[in-house]
Amino acid sequence: MKRESTTIFVIMTVTAADDDDLREMIDRLRDRGFDVEVRVTWESGHAHHFARAAAARGVDAIAACGGDGTLHEVVNAVMAFDERPLLAGLPYGTGNDFLRGIGIQPRHGPEQFEQWLDLAPTVIDVGCAGERYFLNMVSAGAGAEVTADASRELKDVAGSFAYFVRAIPAAFDMPTHAAKIVAENLHWEGELAFLFVGNGKRTGGGWHVCPRAKLDDGLLDVVIVPSIPLREMARWVREMVNAQSTGEFGPIIYRQLRCVEINFQDEVPLNLDGEPLRGDHFRFRAISGALRFLLPPPIQSTE
Repeated sequence: MKRESTTIFVIMTVTAADDDDLREMIDRLRDRGFDVEVRVTWESGHAHHFARAAAARGVDAIAACGGDGTLHEVVNAVMAFDERPLLAGLPYGTGNDFLRGIGIQPRHGPEQFEQWLDLAPTVIDVGCAGERYFLNMVSAGAGAEVTADASRELKDVAGSFAYFVRAIPAAFDMPTHAAKIVAENLHWEGELAFLFVGNGKRTGGGWHVCPRAKLDDGLLDVVIVPSIPLREMARWVREMVNAQSTGEFGPIIYRQLRCVEINFQDEVPLNLDGEPLRGDHFRFRAISGALRFLLPPPIQSTE
């Protein structure tokens, strides 16, 4: 990226603003010739407001320094424009599922960010849910209720399956949802325990529920977990998260689709990149090549 006259608009949470490494990085970028503007968010909606104003001005790049919610607001703001700024993110939130999923760690983020500016950006997809956009993941059922409060020890021992170690019992303490799911070559109807629609791989603070997902394939990864006995669910979920391909794993369906429609019998809560969404009818689709995003070198190719 060129230095002279290049505007990098940095949107950061209060937590990020307190980080000495991040402030020093901004000083170094200015020394290198970048025009860096900083805005600090204080409450929900600020990141969306700042990003929309920046995109309307035609800034070159927006860096979201916060959690999944901050990045979600920025993405939804810039998607309103035909000409969109380059995006980047540094993780300063609780879960940071999308940024951690592409290999960005808080400890080394600021120093690495300067190196990413010299790389070609990667063109990635965005998921669409009606008038809302998501960069990472939509979940419904018990999966929308279970957050990242499982212990680190559990994560280390059980890996991706650990998400379901906590979430499966929750499914039996909550009502399931009668649903009909329709897509190309897919028609499913029944009682739903979990639903995941992923552009990225991870949710819930690190669980790889869509392990085959790619950011640049023009597809959404859809995982349907029906209400079935606990032991059977655990068996097939374990096989799914360890599989090398999509398909059917007993009663669990894992497909890659451009578009999927879901009708619930009643209004249900969804989790959209950590943000709530309620309704009884949803249409999810992948918008191919919607954004240019700065990614760490190991993730430059999704092959």
